[in-house]
Amino acid sequence: MKLYLLTPRVPKNPDSALKISLDLMTESAKARGYELVLISTEECKMRFTNTAEILVNNKKLHIPVLIVKASFSWTNADVHASIIKQFELTGVETMNSFGAIATAKNKIRSLQIMSTKKIPIPKTYVVRSAEYVPEIVHDIGKYPVILKSVSGAKGIGVSIVESERGLRSIIQMMIDDDNSSPLIIQEYIKEASGKDFRVVVVGGKIVAAMNRIATRKGEFRSNFALGGRVKIAELTAEEKKIAIRATKAFGLDFAGVDIIRSKNGPKVLEVNSNPGLDGITKATGIDVAGAIIDFAIKRTKEKKKR
Repeated sequence: MKLYLLTPRVPKNPDSALKISLDLMTESAKARGYELVLISTEECKMRFTNTAEILVNNKKLHIPVLIVKASFSWTNADVHASIIKQFELTGVETMNSFGAIATAKNKIRSLQIMSTKKIPIPKTYVVRSAEYVPEIVHDIGKYPVILKSVSGAKGIGVSIVESERGLRSIIQMMIDDDNSSPLIIQEYIKEASGKDFRVVVVGGKIVAAMNRIATRKGEFRSNFALGGRVKIAELTAEEKKIAIRATKAFGLDFAGVDIIRSKNGPKVLEVNSNPGLDGITKATGIDVAGAIIDFAIKRTKEKKKR
């Protein structure tokens, strides 16, 4: 019996975060009596005639359900994700779907979704110039503030800015013409002290949660990829509800929801459609990959009954 997983590439480096995640998924599938077939986007061709077709190694495959590890770049994410849409157009069920991934990969659209769905987030502005910086910071609260690129991932493109002069300079340097991407200015949650939570939700249920702690001196980012320390976390009832609500708002089958604790309650920093599996598996001892595989098996069986 086979399950199928789409990935932009199959890394050769055994220490690659993607390679570790793929290995965990493969092992979990094998333990359940399934072969996980890895499909690299490099092996795929989209063919257009009267209908949309997709060929894998120049062959049509019968794929009931396709797990998607959307580890492609945040830049032009909708273009990269178009191959997922092509599978869907041929009748393949995807988890996660093209629409959900494209939304989660777009940080501005993500903010719009969370704001309209009343999911608590830090005070945030998206700007295209340094104009009105004093008014923005006055509304947010005070310095320092967090400055984010709209195309960063794994903590890359995120910085803490301590002064108006510094904020103006960075914005003016990064937004130098009409083609520059906007920037995100966000409230700094001082009381979090460099800690946040990664909550993995699969099929509408919380599978695992870990506490991520920044360990390097002067570092406020707690990402595991940046050397943050991780350990199993205990969530409040409110945090659990928020993680599930956020995943549902994006229409994701599985997600990593990043939550920070503030004096005004928990706030969501990000909803990730491609959560890494290494850190949370080590921190919790839970077979998170297995939960995703189990959900794919369930979806496959349900589709065959239709």
